[in-house]
Amino acid sequence: MIETTNKPVVEDTEENRAICRKYCRNCQNYKKHQLDKFQPTELFCARGQSSCTGMKMIGCFCTGCELYAKYHQRGGFYCVHR
Repeated sequence: MIETTNKPVVEDTEENRAICRKYCRNCQNYKKHQLDKFQPTELFCARGQSSCTGMKMIGCFCTGCELYAKYHQRGGFYCVHR
């Protein structure tokens, strides 16, 4: 875990991507906007928002993700904004 100013930062690792896939790929927002077709395709909390444009916030699984708690994240909809 990398820390900057006492806030843990989600690391872009294969382990974290595997955890992410359990949540993002089932998310309403991910499915509706077909985010698997845009970069980045997963781990938005670490890699930044999707390159998909014109998204609406219709559902979010971020707060239920194991990484959300582990890295003390706040907010959600990381695929839309960061």
